[in-house]
Amino acid sequence: MRTRHRRRAHTLALAALAATLAQAGSTLDGHPSVTRYLKNDAPFVLFGVTPTRLDTGASHLTLTFIATDPLSQVSVFPYVRRLSEPPSGLRDQVSCGPRDMGSWNCRIPVAGLVQELRDHEGELGLRIEAHGDVRERNQHSTVVVTVPVRRLAASPGR
Repeated sequence: MRTRHRRRAHTLALAALAATLAQAGSTLDGHPSVTRYLKNDAPFVLFGVTPTRLDTGASHLTLTFIATDPLSQVSVFPYVRRLSEPPSGLRDQVSCGPRDMGSWNCRIPVAGLVQELRDHEGELGLRIEAHGDVRERNQHSTVVVTVPVRRLAASPGR
């Protein structure tokens, strides 16, 4: 019982840190990517993405997160957007879990998505949904990360 209370306190402390950073406009992942917590009730803390900026030749990025208790599901729904247009629809889900307690990395393929921006500046978005214990209705977190994408310069002679 005591271990459960300690885990819950740890989860609440990490959630409070994430909420404070979100309210202050800060992120854990670093500029220029931006992280927004829309809901943070699962034992999940996003530490960020690497790299924090992409070009249209990128093939993947890495999502880093911590599970303070076991997670039953972590799903990532990517999308892209040209700067002058609304976001495209969400793409196929990338599964990053379930995961036990601890720090985790998840590789997200992005080659096809960023190629859609090959002649434009834009951004790659990741809608991340994490679920804790499925028996507890409120253990759900939703986080949105946006990563700027720049087009590759044309080769000389083209």
